[in-house]
Amino acid sequence: MKIPLSCALAVVTFVALGCVGEPVTPMKRELCSNGVDDNDDGKADCLDPTCFTTPGCMRLPEDCGNQVDDDRNGFTDCDDVACQASSACLRLEVCDNGLDDNADGKIDCADPDCRARPRCGDGGPEASSLCGDEVDNDDDGAFDCADPECLGQACGAGCACTDGGVKGEANCGDAQDNDGDTKVDCLDSECEGQGCGTGCACHGGLRGEGTCDDGFDNDADTRADCADADCANQSCGVGCTCLQARATETSCTDGLDNDHDNLLDCADPDCGTRSCGAGCECRALARFETACTDGSDNDADARSDCADPDCVTAACGAGCVCANLAKRETACTDGLDNDGDGKTDCFDGPDCDGTTCGAGCTCSGGAKHETSCVDRADNDADGLRDCADVLDCVGPSNLCGNGTLETGAALCADGLDNDNDGDRDCEDPGCDAQACGTGCVCRNQRQAETLCTGGGDEDHDGLADCLDSDCVGTAPETNCTDGLDDNCNGQIDCADTNTTCGTCSALLIGKPCNAGAQCASGTCRTELGSGWPSGACVGALNGCLLDAGVSTGCPAGSACTVDGEGRFCRQQCSGATGCRTSYGCQENLDWEGPNTCVPLCNTDADCNRLGGSYGCNPWSRHCEAKDKNLAKYGAPCSGNAACESGVCLPDRGGSCGGACRRGGACAPDGVCANDGTNDGVARCFDVCTTAAECTRGSPYQCQPPPWGGTTTNVCYCSRTGERCNVAADCCNASPLPFVPTCTFNICTF
Repeated sequence: MKIPLSCALAVVTFVALGCVGEPVTPMKRELCSNGVDDNDDGKADCLDPTCFTTPGCMRLPEDCGNQVDDDRNGFTDCDDVACQASSACLRLEVCDNGLDDNADGKIDCADPDCRARPRCGDGGPEASSLCGDEVDNDDDGAFDCADPECLGQACGAGCACTDGGVKGEANCGDAQDNDGDTKVDCLDSECEGQGCGTGCACHGGLRGEGTCDDGFDNDADTRADCADADCANQSCGVGCTCLQARATETSCTDGLDNDHDNLLDCADPDCGTRSCGAGCECRALARFETACTDGSDNDADARSDCADPDCVTAACGAGCVCANLAKRETACTDGLDNDGDGKTDCFDGPDCDGTTCGAGCTCSGGAKHETSCVDRADNDADGLRDCADVLDCVGPSNLCGNGTLETGAALCADGLDNDNDGDRDCEDPGCDAQACGTGCVCRNQRQAETLCTGGGDEDHDGLADCLDSDCVGTAPETNCTDGLDDNCNGQIDCADTNTTCGTCSALLIGKPCNAGAQCASGTCRTELGSGWPSGACVGALNGCLLDAGVSTGCPAGSACTVDGEGRFCRQQCSGATGCRTSYGCQENLDWEGPNTCVPLCNTDADCNRLGGSYGCNPWSRHCEAKDKNLAKYGAPCSGNAACESGVCLPDRGGSCGGACRRGGACAPDGVCANDGTNDGVARCFDVCTTAAECTRGSPYQCQPPPWGGTTTNVCYCSRTGERCNVAADCCNASPLPFVPTCTFNICTF
């Protein structure tokens, strides 16, 4: 087949011109500087042979010292194989400069290149005799003292290798700089404390006295031994120490004159109060016994323990003291023979004579003796008590009689044990039912109160009248108009169901009662129904009016009052007086009007003696259960029924308060203080020590109450009409519309 001439020319010239009538495909060409393999031959730019002759890709020979990759093969200077024979790249190890010169990881003599070089050894051990030859004998890269094997070894005359790997001065008295640091002997810090010759030691860079008991001036400073300040507190021989520039004896038990002053041990003033052995102490230039219980003659004076005068007044054991060169018993109630003489406690006379042997007992004459003859106790344990112990308790001075039979009012109240049987007056069964004085009778071998209305403590038990259990319920109520609890059952006059008074009826308001039928008003606030002590006649509920302080609808002697218990007529009073003993006269702050009597019991004796938990509740001052487990003082409340006291003050949403008798007491968590009135009733406040204890928060503050009566701090905020400094002190500061003001230091709303 014939090829067209145009196609043949295209083949010869390698130019893709194409043949006539055929498409032309151009050849790819490398651009040599764009970082791309343009002709797809796997080589980019100057690495492509087509670029070798371009100006930018022409190669230069590698210069082995200019830090440039001259031939562009990726390797620079000595890292390029073209530089292997260059003198600039031939590295040699210097064998004594401590550096890895040829970068093969081996230094100086440890590098094989240094074998047989000067200062490098044969690889054998660095022998102790070779630590100063300036040769790395074991070829480990460390010379002499720098080699750990040379630690402590000699590095020349007067020289030794230190733990710092350097030479150190070893001879501090040869006047040579042995370690080559330009410092000689004691001037070299390595010589501190080291010997600098016979009896010489280096101190503070100077020669100092090293031996303090040889009689020589070893450091040539004209002072020898302890006279040299270098010897201060240093030994000057066995049992001798240099103190205050002289030899001082410090061993006081060896029988030697250790400081050579011709005085031995305790006879030497140096021994002062030093020990002279076990149980021995030097005192007043002599040996002194200090251990007085070990059975040893510690001070070698042929006398031991209490037999040695040194032990006078010293303890010789528990309950024992040395006295008069012998042991003496001092504990006379422990049942022990403390001084080892075979006699115990009071039986050890005269040691224990005059000492107590217990309550109402004294040791005397080697025996116990009763000294309290009125306590009904056998104090000396001889089987006889009080006046029955006729050896110890005799005569009127001990309230003992002459043997007369104990009977009759005269002998049962004279304070004497007349028949000396150990029972005095009412204690003696012979006096039972006999009078023991006015208002007193002997009952069950004790005095019993029979006069229960006179206010006196006739049986001397600390309780008077109805507070004394002797008086409770002993007889019917015989007088129903005297306002007294004559039979001490907690019920007064007509309130007592056990009476001989006849019929109680038409009683006036305020009189004791137990039923409405007894009252002229037909209404009785009974104790069991309302908690009012012994009940009280009152007007009918809502049967009166109180308008602008004016009471209407109540009979004479009574007034209309409104409070948490309702609106009705009550007994009227004046100031702080005019009420029964278990009631208080109170001014009506909220509704104004006359003062009236309110329940205010004092003790359980004011209430029906029902027993158990029933009595005078200290929070409410009513006769009821004494703790109903309701909210106490200061606690939040929503109404009177929520409070133990029955009083919920409208302070900041409600706070439990309480009433008390002016000058009296509240329950344990409160204190009684004035409330700004002049009546007989005061207010109980919640006691506090810090504001944090006032659980209601601001404006309650922990401060003294505003109206006085106590200095104890209480949780308090001012109510309407009470004192204030600023409006924030007032209880009802929010919410609106009750916006308070503090006007003339009084809270208003």
